Order: sequence, then structure tokens, then C-alpha cells
Amino acid sequence: MGQAVFIRTDTPELIEVSVPFMSLEEMVQVCVRPRPDMVLDRLIVYSMPEGVPVALTLGFVAATTGQRPGATDAVPDH
Repeated sequence: MGQAVFIRTDTPELIEVSVPFMSLEEMVQVCVRPRPDMVLDRLIVYSMPEGVPVALTLGFVAATTGQRPGATDAVPDH
């Protein structure tokens, strides 16, 4: 179980929209469904092994805020 967190792109404010999911299949459907004016920001997956809460957060960087392809000159080839 977990939630996908989307950022709204149609407002100047940083507004988060959380969409819960209960299975891996549902997570995939939540992430691939087109959402106009929203971009996926992160996935949070929860688990309770032996009654201990554990969470894994996967963050994403939108293409508009990252580097352009081919602009990776920070790491030299060896």
C-alpha cells in the first residue's frame, strides 16, 4: 500500500495531490493514467513487517527542471 504524490502545474502555488493505492497493479495504474495539469513528484510505499512501520519514498525530477539530454559533462569518461 502507498500513495503517489502529484504536483499541480496549473497554479503558481505548490499544491500536492495524493492518490492512494493498495497493490502493485493499482500503483502502476495510478502512475500511468494521464493527469492533465499534474506531474508525478514521488511515490511512497508502506509496509508493516512484524508490526514495524517502514516506508520507501521514490522521488522524481520533472524533465523541465532537470538537465537537457547530452548536457552531462560533469562526469568525465574514463
